[in-house]
Amino acid sequence: MNEPWTDNELKEAVFAYFKMLRLEMNNTPYIKSETNRNLQKLLINRNYKSIEYRWQNISSVLNDNKLPFIKGYKPAKNVGTSVKERIWTIINESGFFD
Repeated sequence: MNEPWTDNELKEAVFAYFKMLRLEMNNTPYIKSETNRNLQKLLINRNYKSIEYRWQNISSVLNDNKLPFIKGYKPAKNVGTSVKERIWTIINESGFFD
C-alpha cells in the first residue's frame, strides 16, 4: 500500500514505539514482533514491513534531535521532510521526553 500515513496511524506507531523504548530504557525484555503484530490489528492497512520502516523513521527523527532511540531500529536515511515534521509534532505532544 502506498497511501500516505494518516495522523492517527502515525500517532499509534509513535505510541507503540515509545512503549518499547520505555521498556528498553528500563532494561525490561519485550518482543518487537509481538508489538508489531498488535499494531497491525489497529492499523489494518499497514503490514509488518511498513510498520518496521515507520519505526526506523521515528528512530531517525529521535536521532536527529539527539534523543535516545530503540537499538533495533536503525534510523532510516531517507525520511521525507513532511513526515519528519509530523512525527516530531507527535513526539512533542506526547510529553515522553519532558
